[in-house]
Amino acid sequence: MATRWVPWKVAGPRARGRRSPGLPFLALSLVLLLGTLSQAAFLPAPRAPDATPWNLAAGAGAIATGLGLAQGVAAQEGLGLADQDLTPETFRPVCPASDGLYGFGKAAADGLLGSEGAEYRPLAIEALLRVRLEVCVLESFVYEAVVPFVQRKGLGWILPLHETIDTVIAGTVFAIAVNFILFGTTKILSVLGIYHDFLVGAPLRLIGFAILPEQKPKETPFIQINWPGTPQEKEEDEEEKEPPPPPAAPLAVFGGVCKGYGIFAGVLKDFLEGVDTFAGRYLAFFSILYIAFKWAHFRLFNDFPPF
Repeated sequence: MATRWVPWKVAGPRARGRRSPGLPFLALSLVLLLGTLSQAAFLPAPRAPDATPWNLAAGAGAIATGLGLAQGVAAQEGLGLADQDLTPETFRPVCPASDGLYGFGKAAADGLLGSEGAEYRPLAIEALLRVRLEVCVLESFVYEAVVPFVQRKGLGWILPLHETIDTVIAGTVFAIAVNFILFGTTKILSVLGIYHDFLVGAPLRLIGFAILPEQKPKETPFIQINWPGTPQEKEEDEEEKEPPPPPAAPLAVFGGVCKGYGIFAGVLKDFLEGVDTFAGRYLAFFSILYIAFKWAHFRLFNDFPPF
């Protein structure tokens, strides 16, 4: 007697009328299939503990978490949307910092344009929305993918002594995802840092150093050439200048705050420019080197060290 195939059904009172699992189920199934094929074609025969279904499921969970699917499904369950397909319409990333930046920029644009520049308001809003989107990409990736995964898995998968399929896939996915996330976001942050330093940091530094000046010693040249026939300059003893009288306490506090925040704005600008330079020039190279090292470690010398 031929066996009739019965389609899979979901038990429960709400199973009737439920749609198919959709994109998350297909994505996880594809991950499991690719992981199995990669083990059969490219990887050595794993040890007994590494060939369990639990490790395969953990590797699939690492990829799903790196793509933000696991956290999106968890958020949907909290909102009662677990029965719906995970689509761009149902996935709503939470970006409080990006929303605050957009609200501040919108209020500033409305104040600067006024009623006379109302026709340019849509252009300003469109530009602010693009900036908010770029910053939200990084913020959502950190809070909805990286932080939950690190809380559950820790940081042992970055460079463990003995690699597993779980640690290799987790490191590979994160290294590739960070390239796409940081390459565009760091440029936006660098531009924001430049404008912040130009509009806020530089004026505050001028005010702070005007209220609380600093005496700098005379700089001596690193290389000094004395040409024949030219008289040597005599080093004159610098007269110690008397420091100006200190300002009043409220004025000194105000000057210290202005100077401190102005210096912080300059340091922040330099830091963001450095991160943007690193992400644009060297991040892809180091990511490829990191992925190659993890796969070589897993395949060639995974038993070293022997403890």
